[in-house]
Amino acid sequence: MVDVADDQASGARGGRRRSESRRRLLAAARRLFVERGYHATRPQDIAREAEVGNGTFYLHFADKRDIFLAFAEEACAEIEAAIIGPLTGPEPWDQRILNTIKAALAFEANERKVIAAALMDISIIDPGDEEPTVRPRDRLAKLTAASLQEGIDKGEIRADLNTELIAHSLLGMVEQAAYHAERSNLSPEEVLATLVGFVTAGLARR
Repeated sequence: MVDVADDQASGARGGRRRSESRRRLLAAARRLFVERGYHATRPQDIAREAEVGNGTFYLHFADKRDIFLAFAEEACAEIEAAIIGPLTGPEPWDQRILNTIKAALAFEANERKVIAAALMDISIIDPGDEEPTVRPRDRLAKLTAASLQEGIDKGEIRADLNTELIAHSLLGMVEQAAYHAERSNLSPEEVLATLVGFVTAGLARR
């Protein structure tokens, strides 16, 4: 007769092993996508880096595109965690803009290559497949757009704006500004002051 407790314990151990192998695969994918890029990374490379068999890879992910999207989702969740507080805080909109750009630049400084890899447009790097319904970048933009809309509703920000378009533009601007600042040895203070001044001047109600 099968001992129910032993069966449950065995199932729990199996679940932990599956969770651990998935975690290792995602960590390996993160390293390889950042170091080699999407095209130069193969599923078998990820499995080898994670020290699991190729079959284990396919237990968790359908293909390279699938694990790339999982990696991008995970990375964007980290970005969200860094900016959600400043973005949705109780301060006036211009202070929220300053706090959010400051937090985003700090995250960029530590994880620039991860962000560059995670926010790539999947339709460009893998044109044969359909894009996911909601891209990780889209979710970040929606959070930013919601914060801008709050400022519009309060009469603080000019109302003649497409908030989602502005939100996507802000994401790209911060990413490119951080990249340029690093190459040009600009100080963090100068970058922050320039971006905040530019953005608040453009959004302020006239």
